[in-house]
Amino acid sequence: MVKVSVIIPVYNVEQYLKECLNSVLNQTLKDIEIICINDGSTDGSLKILEKYESLDDRIAVFSQENSGLSATRNKGMQLSSGEYVYFMDSDDYLELNALEELYNLSDEKNLDLVIFKLINFDDGTDTKYTSEYYEMEDIEEIVGDNVFNYEILGDKVFSMAVSAPGKFFKKSLIKDFKFPEGLIFEDNLFFTEAIFNAKRVYFYKKHLYNRRRRLNSITTSPNEKYMDCIPLFNMINGFMKDKGLFDKYKSPLYNQKISITYNRFASVNNEVKKEFFKRIKQDFLLYKDEFEGDEDFLKVLSFKSKCIFYSAISSQTYKEFENEVELSLSKKRMKKLKKENKTLRKKNKSLKKEIEHFKSSKAYRFWIFYKKIKN
Repeated sequence: MVKVSVIIPVYNVEQYLKECLNSVLNQTLKDIEIICINDGSTDGSLKILEKYESLDDRIAVFSQENSGLSATRNKGMQLSSGEYVYFMDSDDYLELNALEELYNLSDEKNLDLVIFKLINFDDGTDTKYTSEYYEMEDIEEIVGDNVFNYEILGDKVFSMAVSAPGKFFKKSLIKDFKFPEGLIFEDNLFFTEAIFNAKRVYFYKKHLYNRRRRLNSITTSPNEKYMDCIPLFNMINGFMKDKGLFDKYKSPLYNQKISITYNRFASVNNEVKKEFFKRIKQDFLLYKDEFEGDEDFLKVLSFKSKCIFYSAISSQTYKEFENEVELSLSKKRMKKLKKENKTLRKKNKSLKKEIEHFKSSKAYRFWIFYKKIKN
């Protein structure tokens, strides 16, 4: 058994692959295995992998027909023999001390899972920048420097960054988990299973992973695969029910399923929206009786989620759906603005009274007299 298995799915990344592999091969922790799965690449990625494999016996290369990221990671996990498992994307790179720090930390504190920060860098300029999502300052504030589990986080557990490259897993924790194959946003389910099964978790406040931002990547180019969020949220809710935790977390679970699905819908082009809306409506109708049978359903839903859920059910087209949601939200915003305006008017009226009162005071008359003398 090696200390760490690094699993790297590879698909048409010849431009970035050497930088990725070099960052792993030159880690200060040497007792590692590097499992590279060539997922049917059609560029020069396989040749690069084979060259590196011939130079370092810690690298093992496997090839398969294109099956997607989830299937590739699952295969890598089956082939791994490490005490800990680390998933890496083949167009990114690691800080050279990353695996040693993560392993030593995990070993010292007997951890099931380490969560750490990622930093983005622009593919064109190499400029690095942080993002609120990966900084997780609200989580840091809650857990501090302590070992924890999901219970201390409350609903905040669902606001954590789910990306696999920002996690260091004990193999025994995840050996029976699988990334959902054929879907994007696969990290959501995998991380949910991990965080709700991990007994000892630690938040490491360092940026150890450099995440390349490419304009043509799956996550930055909205497309029809965004519809995968519908079955994915159903899987997450099913998992939470199986764990007996759904009732405890029903508010974030209901709201994220409805609101995030709509956000994904709103980000795709009109051609995709037509089919996306059909699937949303089918899904909401399928679960309508179950959801409304829960006496807490309407109580825990946000105003936005209510608008989305019932607009989807009542609308006949995606345009009608969009218009109904936006109209309801606009009315809500208008009502809020009117209330704020009313409050400001009251404050303004009160200030005018104070000014008039001051002008009639001796202090004001003395101030006017003083100004005349001074001038």
